Amino acid sequence: MRGGARIAASAALILALPACSADTGQPLRGVLTTPTDIDLHWRQAGHEVDGHVLEFATEERGPYTVLQYLAPHVTHYRHPDLMPHTTFHYRLRSYRGPTVRPARADRPDGIRFTWTDRSSDEDGFLLEMRKADSTGYEPVAVAGPDITATTLVTLPGEKRASFRIRAFVLGEHSNVVRLTTGG
Repeated sequence: MRGGARIAASAALILALPACSADTGQPLRGVLTTPTDIDLHWRQAGHEVDGHVLEFATEERGPYTVLQYLAPHVTHYRHPDLMPHTTFHYRLRSYRGPTVRPARADRPDGIRFTWTDRSSDEDGFLLEMRKADSTGYEPVAVAGPDITATTLVTLPGEKRASFRIRAFVLGEHSNVVRLTTGG
């Protein structure tokens, strides 16, 4: 996610989210690759999963922080430059949900997206982008439940990209991986 996404309220499109859930079913594995870098791996998800949310904490019971929302084809993540002699706990959650094309208003410094929330049980919304030279969508911003607009500050060339909004429902947590960095 990029920090330039702001969240506000507005409406323009209709989005209905049917009841659905996502189950990871994917064992998470991790390895300390340098004294302060941790690599995490899992198997590629099936067609029933639209992506993953990777979370970490320094205590097993949390609180957990989202590291990244990941596209379904992503099967690894490097958590670099960690504090030495610190224990980290990781877990993975899958997500799924329908997508719609949002209304958009181009601005000098970015793009404003709006949609109508017709669902009552989403965990949030993802703004996904497919660059002109890419075949797949990647999450670029996240909005909480019941939010209906966001603004994305764009980089050169991104205004020509294709965008969509995904209402998502989170699945169960994976196993927890516990690793301690060296020094």
